Amino acid sequence: MANLLLKGFKLFRKDNYEGNTLMKKLVKEGQSPDYFIISCIDSRSNPGTIFRPEPGTFFAHKAMGAIVRPYKKGTALSAALQFALVHNKVKEIIVLGHTGCGAIKAMVEKIDDEEISSFINVAQTGLEKAKATCGSACTHEELLRHSEEEIVLLSAENLKSYPSVANALAEGRVVIKPWLFDMESGALLQYNNDFKQFVPLTGNKKSDNA
Repeated sequence: MANLLLKGFKLFRKDNYEGNTLMKKLVKEGQSPDYFIISCIDSRSNPGTIFRPEPGTFFAHKAMGAIVRPYKKGTALSAALQFALVHNKVKEIIVLGHTGCGAIKAMVEKIDDEEISSFINVAQTGLEKAKATCGSACTHEELLRHSEEEIVLLSAENLKSYPSVANALAEGRVVIKPWLFDMESGALLQYNNDFKQFVPLTGNKKSDNA
């Protein structure tokens, strides 16, 4: 099975080392990404795939459901944010959730797995907001979708509890963007504070031409 990975690596090497000096430049001069993307571990919504980025485009952090826990000193995320914001001056933090998320489904359906539930249960507030928004007539699928949206928003809000993020926000040098990748339609959505809902960034005719 590793042959599939090696095949991809050979293409990467061809594109970025043979006839292209980008990687050599990044190695010599260092990296300076503008983005820090927090995404789900889901293999279908990998930002390295769906954005087709060049090397050096963004820092990446992955967690089930793209869930961001409230700040705790010494975690992998807090250290990564400190490095990205303080030492590399990243300009945008993107929380990238997606539809059809197995982690959110596991939380809604109360998965019987202590190792998984102990992590995802931090997002219960998002689930409760989704239930309140959805109402008693909400179908299971509608609840899942509302939960996916609310947990992206909760994660974006939890980011503000990280000192490196709070300082960067106070200084006006970073923005947090809650995004949702709709895997079924291939649309990319961002939460709009004016409309209080996720709206397409791209994936439909109007937004693609914007």
